[in-house]
Amino acid sequence: MKRQLIGGLALSLVLAANSYAGPRETGMPRTMNQGTITIRIHNYAQVSRSVLLPSTKAASEILREAGVDTVWVECFAGQASLPDSVCTNPVTPLDLVVNLLPQCQAHSFHLRDEILGVAMEGTGQNFGILASVFYDSVKVYAAHRGLNLFQLLGHVIAHEVGHLLLGADSHSSDGVMRACWSGKELVAAAQRGLSFSFSEKKKLQIILIARTHATLIGDESHEFPAWVLLY
Repeated sequence: MKRQLIGGLALSLVLAANSYAGPRETGMPRTMNQGTITIRIHNYAQVSRSVLLPSTKAASEILREAGVDTVWVECFAGQASLPDSVCTNPVTPLDLVVNLLPQCQAHSFHLRDEILGVAMEGTGQNFGILASVFYDSVKVYAAHRGLNLFQLLGHVIAHEVGHLLLGADSHSSDGVMRACWSGKELVAAAQRGLSFSFSEKKKLQIILIARTHATLIGDESHEFPAWVLLY
């Protein structure tokens, strides 16, 4: 399946942020027939579970506040031999893949150092399913600016998942989908966490219904090539 780059995230002036706040109660109401998104994490950067678990929890809360329920699965190379593993099932429109890449693999994208992640969009009627987060770059920014690492990583993951769901031209002027995060965005994250805008939340509900329908009718189900996962 042919894919193109649709979004990335960069940081400009970064200020210190505290731990991500707990679940919020101001999210969009659930919509009937909307599916749960399963996010497969491929941890090529060997992020420790003490960082990975709270990071995915932070990302999950940002998405849940926007009406997107998620299930997170960490996939390992050895799971290819397990027939019942979620990680070996064909990818459907309700499955997303997020690669956490070390610096050596991130360099293959030939992007500026301040870019923290990218998402790939399917062409034509295909849904986007693959995003990559450059963990070492996130870690450097967190260390140099006094940020909580899992807070920052969780927000970067949520941003890239947002690109996969919202599609092309999905950067916004503020919030979690802002292209370049400055001190203002990180202060907001410290207090409550960056979030999706109201219009983005409405669009996400429509997209989730479309992805659920495509999954139920068996459309857009693809074997995911191993070489893409290693990119």
